[in-house]
Amino acid sequence: MLRVKRIEPCKLNFAPVVLNTSERLLECGISLDAFAMNKPKRKTHLYEIDRAARTARRTTPHTVKQIHITEKRSTGEKIRRNHQYETTLEDAETRQVLMEAAQSFIGTIEFYKSEFGGGKPHDEAVKEALQCHEWRRGYVEGLSVQEITWGHMSAVGEVDIRDGLKLWTRVRETADDELESGKRGAKVAGDNTTPYSLAQYLAIRDSFADQWKPQGGIESAMIEMLAIAYSLQMYWSTVAHDRAMQAHDSQREALKRYETGGWKSPYQSEADAVDQAHRLADGYNRQFLRVLRQLRDLRRYAPVIIQSAGQVNVGNQQVNVSS
Repeated sequence: MLRVKRIEPCKLNFAPVVLNTSERLLECGISLDAFAMNKPKRKTHLYEIDRAARTARRTTPHTVKQIHITEKRSTGEKIRRNHQYETTLEDAETRQVLMEAAQSFIGTIEFYKSEFGGGKPHDEAVKEALQCHEWRRGYVEGLSVQEITWGHMSAVGEVDIRDGLKLWTRVRETADDELESGKRGAKVAGDNTTPYSLAQYLAIRDSFADQWKPQGGIESAMIEMLAIAYSLQMYWSTVAHDRAMQAHDSQREALKRYETGGWKSPYQSEADAVDQAHRLADGYNRQFLRVLRQLRDLRRYAPVIIQSAGQVNVGNQQVNVSS
Protein backbone atom coordinates (compact mmCIF):
# COMPACT_ATOMS: atom_id res chain seq x y z
CA MET A 1 0.00 0.00 0.00
CA LEU A 2 1.37 3.40 -0.93
CA ARG A 3 1.69 5.75 2.02
CA VAL A 4 1.74 9.44 1.51
CA LYS A 5 3.33 11.60 4.17
CA ARG A 6 1.97 15.04 4.74
CA ILE A 7 4.49 17.81 4.09
CA GLU A 8 3.98 21.18 5.72
CA PRO A 9 3.65 23.90 3.10
CA CYS A 10 6.56 26.31 2.95
CA LYS A 11 6.56 29.93 1.92
CA LEU A 12 8.68 29.42 -1.21
CA ASN A 13 6.30 28.74 -4.06
CA PHE A 14 7.69 26.71 -6.98
CA ALA A 15 4.29 25.65 -8.37
CA PRO A 16 3.70 26.51 -12.01
CA VAL A 17 0.86 29.00 -12.15
CA VAL A 18 -0.70 30.14 -15.39
CA LEU A 19 -1.29 33.87 -15.23
CA ASN A 20 -2.59 36.28 -17.79
CA THR A 21 -0.63 39.38 -18.81
CA SER A 22 -2.12 41.76 -16.24
CA GLU A 23 -1.61 39.27 -13.42
CA ARG A 24 2.00 38.70 -14.47
CA LEU A 25 2.69 42.44 -14.44
CA LEU A 26 1.10 42.74 -11.00
CA GLU A 27 3.16 39.84 -9.63
CA CYS A 28 6.32 41.32 -11.15
CA GLY A 29 5.65 44.66 -9.48
CA ILE A 30 5.06 43.00 -6.11
CA SER A 31 8.29 41.03 -6.44
CA LEU A 32 10.27 44.17 -7.29
CA ASP A 33 8.91 45.93 -4.24
CA ALA A 34 10.40 43.15 -2.13
CA PHE A 35 13.93 44.18 -3.03
CA ALA A 36 15.37 47.04 -1.02
CA MET A 37 17.80 47.81 -3.80
CA ASN A 38 14.90 48.79 -6.07
CA LYS A 39 13.33 51.20 -3.62
CA PRO A 40 13.95 54.91 -4.23
CA LYS A 41 16.39 55.36 -1.36
CA ARG A 42 19.46 56.30 -3.36
CA LYS A 43 21.36 59.44 -2.50
CA THR A 44 20.87 62.40 -4.77
CA HIS A 45 24.29 63.99 -4.17
CA LEU A 46 27.72 62.63 -5.01
CA TYR A 47 29.86 61.70 -2.03
CA GLU A 48 27.07 62.67 0.34
CA ILE A 49 28.60 62.05 3.76
CA ASP A 50 26.60 60.53 6.58
CA ARG A 51 28.43 62.17 9.45
CA ALA A 52 26.70 60.12 12.14
CA ALA A 53 27.49 56.80 10.42
CA ARG A 54 31.09 57.83 9.82
CA THR A 55 31.56 58.89 13.44
CA ALA A 56 30.08 55.61 14.65
CA ARG A 57 32.39 53.61 12.38
CA ARG A 58 35.49 55.57 13.38
CA THR A 59 34.79 55.46 17.12
CA THR A 60 33.77 51.79 17.39
CA PRO A 61 36.45 50.07 19.51
CA HIS A 62 38.17 46.91 18.36
CA THR A 63 40.84 44.72 19.90
CA VAL A 64 44.37 44.56 18.50
CA LYS A 65 46.58 41.61 19.39
CA GLN A 66 50.34 41.81 18.96
CA ILE A 67 53.09 39.27 19.47
CA HIS A 68 56.65 40.49 20.15
CA ILE A 69 59.52 38.00 19.83
CA THR A 70 63.03 38.95 20.95
CA GLU A 71 66.16 36.84 20.93
CA LYS A 72 69.11 37.03 23.31
CA ARG A 73 72.41 37.21 21.47
CA SER A 74 74.34 35.37 24.15
CA THR A 75 72.13 32.31 24.58
CA GLY A 76 69.89 32.45 21.52
CA GLU A 77 66.86 32.18 23.77
CA LYS A 78 63.67 33.58 22.26
CA ILE A 79 61.37 35.56 24.48
CA ARG A 80 57.77 35.90 23.36
CA ARG A 81 55.46 38.57 24.70
CA ASN A 82 51.76 38.96 23.94
CA HIS A 83 50.27 42.42 23.94
CA GLN A 84 46.58 43.25 23.58
CA TYR A 85 44.83 46.59 23.60
CA GLU A 86 41.65 48.28 22.40
CA THR A 87 41.67 51.12 19.89
CA THR A 88 39.51 52.84 17.29
CA LEU A 89 40.09 54.08 13.76
CA GLU A 90 40.04 57.64 15.04
CA ASP A 91 42.73 56.87 17.64
CA ALA A 92 44.87 55.15 15.02
CA GLU A 93 44.61 58.17 12.73
CA THR A 94 45.51 60.48 15.62
CA ARG A 95 48.63 58.46 16.36
CA GLN A 96 49.71 58.62 12.73
CA VAL A 97 49.21 62.40 12.62
CA LEU A 98 51.25 62.91 15.79
CA MET A 99 53.98 60.63 14.45
CA GLU A 100 54.24 62.62 11.22
CA ALA A 101 54.38 65.87 13.20
CA ALA A 102 57.16 64.48 15.41
CA GLN A 103 59.10 63.31 12.35
CA SER A 104 58.82 66.81 10.91
CA PHE A 105 60.33 68.30 14.07
CA ILE A 106 63.16 65.77 13.97
CA GLY A 107 63.76 66.61 10.32
CA THR A 108 64.03 70.31 11.17
CA ILE A 109 66.63 69.55 13.82
CA GLU A 110 68.63 67.38 11.42
CA PHE A 111 68.52 70.18 8.83
CA TYR A 112 70.19 72.65 11.20
CA LYS A 113 72.77 70.01 12.08
CA SER A 114 73.59 69.43 8.42
CA GLU A 115 75.98 71.44 6.29
CA PHE A 116 73.16 73.30 4.55
CA GLY A 117 71.68 74.36 7.90
CA GLY A 118 74.95 75.65 9.30
CA GLY A 119 76.36 72.47 10.86
CA LYS A 120 75.23 73.45 14.34
CA PRO A 121 75.60 71.21 17.41
CA HIS A 122 72.54 69.32 18.59
CA ASP A 123 71.56 71.77 21.36
CA GLU A 124 71.78 74.79 19.06
CA ALA A 125 69.91 72.91 16.34
CA VAL A 126 67.07 72.23 18.79
CA LYS A 127 66.91 75.92 19.70
CA GLU A 128 66.78 76.89 16.03
CA ALA A 129 64.01 74.36 15.43
CA LEU A 130 62.00 75.79 18.35
CA GLN A 131 62.43 79.31 16.99
CA CYS A 132 61.26 78.08 13.60
CA HIS A 133 58.17 76.61 15.29
CA GLU A 134 57.45 79.92 16.99
CA TRP A 135 57.70 81.68 13.62
CA ARG A 136 55.34 79.15 12.01
CA ARG A 137 52.75 79.57 14.77
CA GLY A 138 52.64 83.28 14.02
CA TYR A 139 51.15 82.92 10.55
CA VAL A 140 49.56 79.47 10.39
CA GLU A 141 46.04 80.81 10.97
CA GLY A 142 46.20 82.78 7.74
CA LEU A 143 47.22 79.83 5.59
CA SER A 144 44.89 77.89 3.34
CA VAL A 145 44.63 74.19 4.06
CA GLN A 146 46.65 73.39 0.90
CA GLU A 147 49.60 75.31 2.37
CA ILE A 148 49.56 73.64 5.79
CA THR A 149 52.45 71.22 6.29
CA TRP A 150 53.44 68.73 8.97
CA GLY A 151 55.84 71.38 10.24
CA HIS A 152 52.93 73.73 10.98
CA MET A 153 51.05 70.96 12.79
CA SER A 154 54.17 70.15 14.79
CA ALA A 155 54.59 73.82 15.71
CA VAL A 156 50.97 74.18 16.86
CA GLY A 157 51.00 70.83 18.67
CA GLU A 158 54.13 71.80 20.58
CA VAL A 159 52.08 74.27 22.66
CA ASP A 160 48.87 72.22 22.84
CA ILE A 161 48.29 68.85 21.15
CA ARG A 162 44.56 69.55 21.03
CA ASP A 163 45.15 72.65 18.90
CA GLY A 164 47.31 70.59 16.56
CA LEU A 165 44.53 68.01 16.19
CA LYS A 166 42.01 70.82 15.57
CA LEU A 167 44.23 71.98 12.73
CA TRP A 168 44.20 68.42 11.35
CA THR A 169 40.39 68.33 11.64
CA ARG A 170 40.24 71.55 9.62
CA VAL A 171 42.32 69.92 6.87
CA ARG A 172 40.16 66.77 6.88
CA GLU A 173 36.88 68.68 6.67
CA THR A 174 38.15 70.82 3.81
CA ALA A 175 39.22 67.68 1.93
CA ASP A 176 35.72 66.22 2.43
CA ASP A 177 34.12 69.42 1.14
CA GLU A 178 36.42 69.49 -1.90
CA LEU A 179 35.54 65.90 -2.80
CA GLU A 180 31.81 66.34 -2.19
CA SER A 181 31.60 69.58 -4.17
CA GLY A 182 33.40 68.15 -7.21
CA LYS A 183 36.37 70.50 -7.11
CA ARG A 184 38.77 67.59 -6.62
CA GLY A 185 37.69 65.97 -9.89
CA ALA A 186 37.73 69.33 -11.67
CA LYS A 187 41.38 69.75 -10.73
CA VAL A 188 42.21 66.41 -12.34
CA ALA A 189 40.34 67.36 -15.51
CA GLY A 190 41.92 70.82 -15.54
CA ASP A 191 38.51 72.51 -15.38
CA ASN A 192 39.07 74.71 -12.34
CA THR A 193 41.03 77.58 -13.88
CA THR A 194 38.01 79.89 -14.21
CA PRO A 195 34.56 79.93 -12.59
CA TYR A 196 32.91 79.09 -15.92
CA SER A 197 35.17 76.10 -16.61
CA LEU A 198 34.45 74.76 -13.12
CA ALA A 199 30.72 75.24 -13.70
CA GLN A 200 31.00 73.37 -17.00
CA TYR A 201 32.60 70.38 -15.29
CA LEU A 202 30.03 70.40 -12.48
CA ALA A 203 27.21 70.50 -15.05
CA ILE A 204 28.52 67.27 -16.61
CA ARG A 205 29.03 65.69 -13.20
CA ASP A 206 25.55 66.59 -11.97
CA SER A 207 23.88 65.35 -15.16
CA PHE A 208 25.48 61.92 -14.71
CA ALA A 209 24.58 61.87 -11.01
CA ASP A 210 20.97 62.84 -11.71
CA GLN A 211 20.57 59.86 -14.02
CA TRP A 212 22.43 57.20 -12.01
CA LYS A 213 21.70 58.48 -8.48
CA PRO A 214 24.89 56.99 -7.00
CA GLN A 215 24.82 55.36 -3.60
CA GLY A 216 27.98 55.19 -1.54
CA GLY A 217 31.59 56.08 -2.21
CA ILE A 218 32.30 53.49 -4.93
CA GLU A 219 29.46 54.54 -7.24
CA SER A 220 30.21 58.21 -6.57
CA ALA A 221 33.85 57.64 -7.53
CA MET A 222 32.77 55.98 -10.78
CA ILE A 223 30.50 58.92 -11.61
CA GLU A 224 33.48 61.21 -10.96
CA MET A 225 35.60 59.08 -13.29
CA LEU A 226 32.92 59.35 -15.99
CA ALA A 227 32.83 63.13 -15.65
CA ILE A 228 36.63 63.41 -15.80
CA ALA A 229 36.93 61.09 -18.82
CA TYR A 230 34.13 62.88 -20.69
CA SER A 231 35.59 66.33 -19.93
CA LEU A 232 39.04 65.30 -21.16
CA GLN A 233 37.54 63.66 -24.24
CA MET A 234 35.77 66.93 -25.13
CA TYR A 235 38.96 68.92 -24.47
CA TRP A 236 41.20 66.79 -26.69
CA SER A 237 38.53 66.58 -29.39
CA THR A 238 38.53 70.38 -29.44
CA VAL A 239 42.33 70.46 -29.56
CA ALA A 240 42.39 67.95 -32.44
CA HIS A 241 39.89 70.03 -34.40
CA ASP A 242 41.77 73.27 -33.74
CA ARG A 243 45.11 71.76 -34.78
CA ALA A 244 43.64 70.27 -37.94
CA MET A 245 41.97 73.57 -38.89
CA GLN A 246 45.14 75.51 -38.14
CA ALA A 247 47.14 73.19 -40.39
CA HIS A 248 44.50 73.54 -43.10
CA ASP A 249 44.47 77.34 -42.89
CA SER A 250 48.27 77.52 -43.00
CA GLN A 251 48.28 75.29 -46.10
CA ARG A 252 45.71 77.50 -47.80
CA GLU A 253 47.74 80.62 -47.07
CA ALA A 254 50.88 78.93 -48.38
CA LEU A 255 49.10 78.02 -51.60
CA LYS A 256 47.95 81.61 -52.05
CA ARG A 257 51.44 82.99 -51.53
CA TYR A 258 53.76 80.46 -53.09
CA GLU A 259 51.81 77.92 -55.12
CA THR A 260 49.80 78.26 -58.27
CA GLY A 261 47.56 75.28 -57.50
CA GLY A 262 47.39 71.83 -56.01
CA TRP A 263 47.82 70.82 -52.39
CA LYS A 264 50.74 71.42 -50.03
CA SER A 265 51.35 68.62 -47.55
CA PRO A 266 51.70 69.64 -43.87
CA TYR A 267 54.89 69.27 -41.92
CA GLN A 268 55.32 65.97 -40.09
CA SER A 269 55.31 67.73 -36.72
CA GLU A 270 51.89 69.22 -37.49
CA ALA A 271 50.51 65.84 -38.59
CA ASP A 272 51.91 64.21 -35.42
CA ALA A 273 50.30 66.87 -33.24
CA VAL A 274 46.89 66.30 -34.85
CA ASP A 275 47.28 62.53 -34.56
CA GLN A 276 48.29 62.82 -30.90
CA ALA A 277 45.18 64.84 -30.05
CA HIS A 278 42.94 62.34 -31.86
CA ARG A 279 44.54 59.41 -30.02
CA LEU A 280 44.11 61.10 -26.64
CA ALA A 281 40.47 61.90 -27.37
CA ASP A 282 39.87 58.30 -28.45
CA GLY A 283 41.65 57.01 -25.33
CA TYR A 284 39.46 59.04 -22.99
CA ASN A 285 36.40 57.90 -24.93
CA ARG A 286 37.42 54.28 -24.35
CA GLN A 287 38.01 55.01 -20.68
CA PHE A 288 34.55 56.58 -20.42
CA LEU A 289 32.87 53.54 -21.98
CA ARG A 290 34.90 51.14 -19.81
CA VAL A 291 33.88 52.88 -16.58
CA LEU A 292 30.27 53.04 -17.79
CA ARG A 293 30.24 49.26 -18.35
CA GLN A 294 31.77 48.71 -14.91
CA LEU A 295 29.10 50.87 -13.30
CA ARG A 296 26.40 48.98 -15.18
CA ASP A 297 27.87 45.63 -14.09
CA LEU A 298 28.10 46.85 -10.50
CA ARG A 299 24.37 47.54 -10.54
CA ARG A 300 23.55 44.36 -12.44
CA TYR A 301 25.45 41.95 -10.20
CA ALA A 302 24.69 43.67 -6.91
CA PRO A 303 23.58 41.30 -4.11
CA VAL A 304 19.83 40.78 -3.81
CA ILE A 305 18.35 41.92 -0.50
CA ILE A 306 14.83 40.81 0.42
CA GLN A 307 12.96 42.61 3.17
CA SER A 308 9.47 41.94 4.55
CA ALA A 309 8.46 39.56 1.77
CA GLY A 310 5.58 37.20 2.51
CA GLN A 311 6.02 34.85 -0.44
CA VAL A 312 8.80 34.91 -3.01
CA ASN A 313 8.77 32.88 -6.25
CA VAL A 314 12.31 31.62 -6.88
CA GLY A 315 11.82 28.49 -9.00
CA ASN A 316 9.61 26.60 -11.38
CA GLN A 317 7.91 23.88 -9.38
CA GLN A 318 6.82 23.06 -5.84
CA VAL A 319 4.63 20.16 -4.78
CA ASN A 320 2.64 20.40 -1.57
CA VAL A 321 1.55 16.88 -0.59
CA SER A 322 -0.99 16.15 2.14
CA SER A 323 -2.39 12.86 3.39
